[in-house]
Amino acid sequence: MKAMRAIRAQALTVMRAGALAAAALLPWAATPATAQEWRGWNIHAADYPNGQGLDRFGQLVMQRTNNRIRMRTYHSAQLGQQDEAIQQMRLGSIDFGNFNLSPFNNLAPSTNVVTLPFLFRNVAHLHAAIDGATGEEIAKDLEAIGIIALAWYDGGARSVYATRPIRTPADMRGLKIRVQTSDLWIDLMRALNANPTPLPFGEVFTSLQSGVIDAAENNFPSYESTRHFEVARFYSTTEHSNVPEVLAVSRQRWQRLNEQERTILRDAARESAALQRQLWAERERVSRQRVEAAGVTVIEIADRTPWSSLMEPVYAKYAATPRLAGMVQAIRALP
Repeated sequence: MKAMRAIRAQALTVMRAGALAAAALLPWAATPATAQEWRGWNIHAADYPNGQGLDRFGQLVMQRTNNRIRMRTYHSAQLGQQDEAIQQMRLGSIDFGNFNLSPFNNLAPSTNVVTLPFLFRNVAHLHAAIDGATGEEIAKDLEAIGIIALAWYDGGARSVYATRPIRTPADMRGLKIRVQTSDLWIDLMRALNANPTPLPFGEVFTSLQSGVIDAAENNFPSYESTRHFEVARFYSTTEHSNVPEVLAVSRQRWQRLNEQERTILRDAARESAALQRQLWAERERVSRQRVEAAGVTVIEIADRTPWSSLMEPVYAKYAATPRLAGMVQAIRALP
C-alpha cells in the first residue's frame, strides 16, 4: 500500500509539472482577475473612419490576447478634448487613442515637419513619408514625451471654409480663422495675413454661428460630419496641409507589456490603419457630395503657387535645425 501511494504521489507530481509547463507555453492562459482594462480616446463619432479603425484595433487585440487585454474606445471626445486627452495619455490615465499630430507641435519637434504647409504632393507621397523614415523620427520624439506611436491614420487634406468666398490669399486678410493650439498653425495663418484664433474643435460651430470667427479649416469629412457647412457655406480647396494622425498607446502601459504583447498591438494597429485609410478615401468622396448637395459653394483652387510662395517664413522658423531641414529635404526627394 505504501508503495502504491508513493507511485500515485509521484504521478500527481509529474502531472502538475506538465500542466505548469503547458501553461507557461500559453501566454494568454490568464485568469479573468489578471485581465487589463484599457481606455481609449477618440474625438470623432464611432461610425467615422477613425472610430471604425480604433474599434477594429481593439477587437483584434482582444481576440489575439484571448480577452486578457480588453479595450474600450470612448468616442466623441467623451474623455475630454484633444489637448486634455494628450495630457491624460502622458500621465497614463488614457491608455490608447488616435490624435492629429498638430497639437504635438510644441511638444515633439519633428511633428512640425509634417504640419508644414504645401509639403505633400498627394496622399501616396504622404504615405511613403510617414510609413518610412519620417514616421520613425516622429515616433522617437513622441516616445520621449510618454506616447508610443503604433501606426498612422489619414487625416485628410485640410482646406479653408468660411462665411464668405475665399479665392486668393488676398481674401484671407483680416479673416478671423480658427486654428488648432499650435504656434506653427498660428504663424501659418499670419503668413496669409489672417487673424488666427485657437479654439477647441467642439467650439467651432457656435463660434462660426455667432461671428466669433469668420472661418475655420479642415477636411471634407470633418466639415460635413460636424455640420459646419450649415454656418460656413464656402469651402475653398486650398489643401494647405495634409497632416497624418497617430494611433498610439501610453508609454506607461507599454512598459508593462512583454514583447509578444507588443507585437500583437503593433500588428493590430497596422491592420486598423489599412482599414481606416480605405474608409477615409471613401468618406472624403461621400462627404464632398453631401455638402455640395446641401448647397455649399466649393471653390476650386487650381494654382496653389500664390499661396505656397508665402510660406517661406514658416519653413524658415519651423524647419530651421539641420535635423528638421533634412527631414523636409528627404520628404521632397521621395518619388
